[in-house]
Amino acid sequence: MPFGIDFGTTNSTTVEWLNKLPLHHSESAGKPFPSLVAIDKITGAVVARGLAVREKRNSYNIQCEVITSPKTHLGTDWSQRIGGNLWTAKDIAREIFVGLRDIVSERSNLDEAVVAIPVGFSPRKRKELRQAAHEAGIKVRNFVSEPTAALFRNIAKVERWQKVVVFDWGGGTLDITLLQLDRGENVTEIAAMGVPLGGDDLDLKIAQYVYKEFQLQTGSTVPLHELDSASKDMLSVACEHAKCQLSNKKDYTILIPNFSNKKDLYVFLDRNLLMDLIGDAYKKALDSLRDVVSAKAGMSYKDIGCILMVGGSSKLVGLHSRIQEEAGNCVVIPPDEDADWQVAHGAAMLSSSSGTYLLAGNLGIELSDRSVFPIATHGMPYSNCAGSLNFGIVEDNETAIFNFIRLSGDSQNLALAKIRERVGTVLVSCNGFVNESIRMKYAIDNDLTLSVVIDSNTYGELRHTPWEYDNLLFTYDLPAK
Repeated sequence: MPFGIDFGTTNSTTVEWLNKLPLHHSESAGKPFPSLVAIDKITGAVVARGLAVREKRNSYNIQCEVITSPKTHLGTDWSQRIGGNLWTAKDIAREIFVGLRDIVSERSNLDEAVVAIPVGFSPRKRKELRQAAHEAGIKVRNFVSEPTAALFRNIAKVERWQKVVVFDWGGGTLDITLLQLDRGENVTEIAAMGVPLGGDDLDLKIAQYVYKEFQLQTGSTVPLHELDSASKDMLSVACEHAKCQLSNKKDYTILIPNFSNKKDLYVFLDRNLLMDLIGDAYKKALDSLRDVVSAKAGMSYKDIGCILMVGGSSKLVGLHSRIQEEAGNCVVIPPDEDADWQVAHGAAMLSSSSGTYLLAGNLGIELSDRSVFPIATHGMPYSNCAGSLNFGIVEDNETAIFNFIRLSGDSQNLALAKIRERVGTVLVSCNGFVNESIRMKYAIDNDLTLSVVIDSNTYGELRHTPWEYDNLLFTYDLPAK
């Protein structure tokens, strides 16, 4: 059966596309799977995953190390030694996948899936996420950007417009993508941006305020960062809950009995105060939205049909009205109640499609006359983008400069491109222009990353220069109705 997975920073979800209907695989009452793993401090064994850890986090903290948000550590050198075992972010991600597969096993078999990833997810992150899924027994059929998956889920709402912005704000990232719908057959990514700003950042701002109020009330002098882990966990969970409650209520009181030094925490919050606390985040989100539409796509809100809001953080109080004010007469579609599930839902729909991923836009190498030699052109299947090229140099230098240029538009005539953007530069050691030849090999892999290796015939592989580009844009087939 086709499956879609949204491997999230805070929560992860799995949706099965069963007879053209979505089946949410959940541990309890339709709740997402928390991206948490509890590992025994003595034995180094996994004790619990997901919702069990969240609900009994304080007790697990006594005997376990509770690891949160492994997605943020993928592609880094993060590691932690627990019970004699060295755990990497990939290892923790594997355990999240195991938890998702265990939930599904009660009804079906999760052997492969389309996995949604944030815009700008690095090549190393993609590779480690694919490996983590493989070690959990899940084959990643393809990756898809989270905003594009969300559009698949909401195609009935937006299909009357040609251009749609997906505003996807989750627990760890804000992804904004401008998409073009083509004759009801496919969807093309025009411009995209990923911002490291999510609900977790907002929870921290709220927690800092709440703890400061607690200090004023009780005279506590213990800094927030020196609180014991159990108290910090209780505070974090309570603030996240308060943030969600204020999306529907005018005010909310956070109460944690025996919070610290046997003193109760009792702090009142209302919507106006919340808006003040997270106002900077709203501003950054709106600035990013404006940047995608104007700077990256060269358009205005008048050119956009609608803005589709998805993701758990998109339900925050006042955000819809802020975006509507920013976008003027452009239609802004507010998030549904199941906003946390929509990305996985769309990925599952995509998993059921046999369509091909095609490149959107053009990428090439700038030559000495500033013309661009194409290596990846609009409409090309990503699997066909591979080859080997030979170049010479026009000046007697010891360094050859390769500028990689992204050109917008749906034409292979690069001279018609409206936007010309340099996305990378590679410097290659060479030995002057006499008898010098520079070879470049390139290919797009299954992680949707362009990998390039360049070397000269003088130095060969002794000084070969690699380069990767992971911000390629694509066209996807729309799901059959």
